[in-house]
Amino acid sequence: MDLVKVRTPGKHEELGPRPPGTLIMGKIATVEIAGLINGGTAADGDSMTPVYYIRINDLPAILIYEEWLEEA
Repeated sequence: MDLVKVRTPGKHEELGPRPPGTLIMGKIATVEIAGLINGGTAADGDSMTPVYYIRINDLPAILIYEEWLEEA
């Protein structure tokens, strides 16, 4: 299982429609499941968006978009 860090947004960055909760930003997590969900259509016509179920300590699994993760 891969270790990732939930990214903390920049000071003037727009968060978008589904940002992670502020309590998990900056935390290290373990990726439990990686997959694709049917999201909004991208410019290239693809409608599948990469998402991950991550686990932080004893919290339940959290579904998060790939854009909010970085290598730990």
